[in-house]
Amino acid sequence: MIWILVWILTLIIGVLLLHKSSGGFSISKPNLHLVIFGYVFLLSSLIGSLLIVLDVDHSYIINKLLFPESRKLGFFLVCSSFLVFSFVTWIVSKIVGFDAPKEVNRYWKSPINEVFDTIENKKLFYVLFLSLSMISIFSVIYTLLHTSTIPLFSALLGHTADLAKGRIDAKEGYTGIVYVKNILAIGLTPLLSLVAFAYSLKTRLWKWRTLFAVLFGSSLIILVYNFEKAPTLFYMIMLILTSIYVGKLRLNLRWIALFGAVGVVYIVVMYTLLGASGSSFFNYSQGPIGRIILTQIAPMYIFVDRFGEVYPFLHLYGLPDAILQMYDVNQLRGARVIMMDLFPEKVQEGTAGVLNTLYVGEAFATYGVWGVMLASVYL
Repeated sequence: MIWILVWILTLIIGVLLLHKSSGGFSISKPNLHLVIFGYVFLLSSLIGSLLIVLDVDHSYIINKLLFPESRKLGFFLVCSSFLVFSFVTWIVSKIVGFDAPKEVNRYWKSPINEVFDTIENKKLFYVLFLSLSMISIFSVIYTLLHTSTIPLFSALLGHTADLAKGRIDAKEGYTGIVYVKNILAIGLTPLLSLVAFAYSLKTRLWKWRTLFAVLFGSSLIILVYNFEKAPTLFYMIMLILTSIYVGKLRLNLRWIALFGAVGVVYIVVMYTLLGASGSSFFNYSQGPIGRIILTQIAPMYIFVDRFGEVYPFLHLYGLPDAILQMYDVNQLRGARVIMMDLFPEKVQEGTAGVLNTLYVGEAFATYGVWGVMLASVYL
């Protein structure tokens, strides 16, 4: 009972702090705070952590814990990270003098106008944007041509038996320039499509609509080509938010139900192709539901269980790769260590790479509890 009370208290305090720093939570006027709280913390972390600390999770990953007290420590770290994040967000808004309710209200009432007023500037911007879009589209094609195995195409052709191995091959079998794939294809293409989407909604010009259609298709392909499910969902959410921000959509229960149904159909199709059975869809410890509320947070408890006891903390070697490359130091990811610990046979077969989870896992693997607190402040 004490854990349920702690969980409820954590939820109340965290939501109140985020509510104050963001100007309010509203489905019809969503903001980044609402997305972070709803998905990153509530769905993906807090609900699963409550089940784990109560020992009613029935998770195959949690069953691999060596030390029972890791359930309590992990629960403490998840709740603490949420509270620290919420508190720091509120403190920063106070320090910079950000009046959230006033600013949010002013933002929603402000008219949305094009940056370029003259016809010549509009034409010049479109030409430059089109050129940048072509670079991103060719980057998508380049990425696909330099990828040895494309799980999306395998699934469309009915070859679903080795999709797990295909996902690893798609990542490790890439022979092209990494920056082209990560920055121009995966990073830039969806971003440009959002800009084109906003312009197509505001101007209603066919040139923008056509360009958006091409960028939209390219974005879907590059986000789902390796059969990852979450990036495509986030991209769709960004399209919905864009349509809200430009004043073309106002969320209500009907739209929420429609978007929710589309998301459910997408998840069911993806998991069906991966071999999930019908009975697992409604099991909170398996299938799509388990994947959201448990499977994403459960590996974090393994991080807490192993590092500091079985494995030493990573310290310098756990820092971001972008920093370590400056000093010619190779990164050692805790997610790779944990995957090799739990599923060595899958790593050897090439069907598993890393075991990703909430940022708390990597932060704990690097500097322990202090690493989690610092990462929460930084975030």
